[in-house]
Amino acid sequence: MVATAVADTGRQDVENRLRVLITAPDSTVRSTLSRHLIRRWPSATVTASNDDGAALCRKLDALQGYDLLLVACNFDAGSGAWDGDTLEWLRRIRDSGLHPPVMIIADSGSEYAAVRALRAGASDYLPLNLLSAEILTSRVAELLGEPEAGERRRTARRTAAHMGLSPYGYELLRCLDYGDRRAVFLAHSRELDRRVVLKALARNDSPLTADDEYQRFAREYELISCFDHPGVAAIHDFRSSRRYCYIAMEYFPRGDLRARVREGMGTGEALQWIRAILDSLGLVHQSGMLHRDLKPSNVMIRDRGQVALIDFGLARAFDASRPLTVVGEIRGTPYYMSPEQAEGGDLDERSDLYSIGVILHELLTGRKPYTGRSPMEIIQQHVEAPLPQLPAALANLQPLLDALMAKAPDDRFSDVGAARRALVEALGA
Repeated sequence: MVATAVADTGRQDVENRLRVLITAPDSTVRSTLSRHLIRRWPSATVTASNDDGAALCRKLDALQGYDLLLVACNFDAGSGAWDGDTLEWLRRIRDSGLHPPVMIIADSGSEYAAVRALRAGASDYLPLNLLSAEILTSRVAELLGEPEAGERRRTARRTAAHMGLSPYGYELLRCLDYGDRRAVFLAHSRELDRRVVLKALARNDSPLTADDEYQRFAREYELISCFDHPGVAAIHDFRSSRRYCYIAMEYFPRGDLRARVREGMGTGEALQWIRAILDSLGLVHQSGMLHRDLKPSNVMIRDRGQVALIDFGLARAFDASRPLTVVGEIRGTPYYMSPEQAEGGDLDERSDLYSIGVILHELLTGRKPYTGRSPMEIIQQHVEAPLPQLPAALANLQPLLDALMAKAPDDRFSDVGAARRALVEALGA
C-alpha cells in the first residue's frame, strides 16, 4: 500500500524539492509524519508506505531517489522485536553506500535501542512519544543541513567565541539563551554521541571566591552530581578554565512544563503532573536540599509523564532542626516565591511546597495566582494578598491548594509526604 502526497507552491524548482519516504505499519503514524513535513515544506514530495526493513532492502536502487527515510520501528524489549539481528536491514542500507539518511521513529524503546540503531547506520533516532511538528522538522532540517540549521550553528559558534568559550569534544548546534556572562547551547557530545545542554559562564577578573555567579555555577554542578535518579537532570561534564566554565547536562527533547501549560490540560492531568513533581522534589528534600526556584520552566518532561528537575543554582542545604537562614537575601522567581522567601526569611522544605501550590494553580487554571506591574508588586501579593480561589468547578481542590499556599509555613503541609498523600486522595476522589 503506497500513498503519495504532493503540494507545490510553484515557488521552487522541481529539482530542488525535498523527497521523503516514510515507512510505518500504522497509518496514523504515516499521516501524522506526512502532515508535519508538508506543513513545513509545502513543495516536498512525501511518499508513505507500510514496508518493513526487509522490503526496503529489496528496493535499494529506488531509495537513491529520496533525500530522507523516516522508518517507524518498535524497540520494546518485551515485544520480541529484538529477537534475532533485527537491525541487519539497516546495516544493509548503510553498507550499500547509496542510501539517504535514515531517521528512526521508535514506537517504544530506550537509550540502549537508540545507541544500537545509530551504530547500525541510522542518522537520527526520535521516540514516537516525543513527536511534535517542531521537534520533527527541526531535527530533519539539521539532519539535511538546511541553511537555517547551518546559520544556527554559526550563531552558536559566534556567541561562544564572544565568550571565549571553546568546549572541547562538543559541536555547538544552537544557542538557546544568552545573557551578559551566561549562555545556554544545544550541543552534540562526541564522547557520548548524544545531544546535551551546555550551560556556559564567562569568568570575570574577580577571585573565584568573590565571584558569586561562579560559586552558584559550581554549586549547581556539585549538588546535581550527588543524584543518580531520573527525578533530577543528569550531569555529564563540568570544566573550568581561566576564561570560562561550563556544565554539560542532559537534554530533554520534550521540553519543559511551560509548553503543557500553554496547551491547557484537564484536572486529572494537572494533578498527575504535580504528583510527578512532588516525587522528584521528595528526592531533593531527602538529600537535605531545598530547590528554591521551582517553576514550570525548571520541570523537564521525560517519557511517559516522568519529570526531572533542573536549575539548582539557588539550591541550598538545610537542617531539619535548624531552618536555612539567609538574612535579607531575596532570590528566585517572583511569580513562584513563598512569602518567607520574598522577605528574605527562614526557609525550609515548606517554602518549596508553596511554589508547588503556585504551579498547581497555574496548571488548573492556565493563570498565575498573583501578577503585577513589577516584581515587587508580585512579591507583595505573595505576602499580603488573600489566598487565590479556584473556579467553582474545582472547589473540591481548594483545600489542597490552601494547604500548599498558606501564608504561614506552619499552616502548610509539613513535608512532601503529607502533600503527596493529600494529592493521592484528590486523585482518587
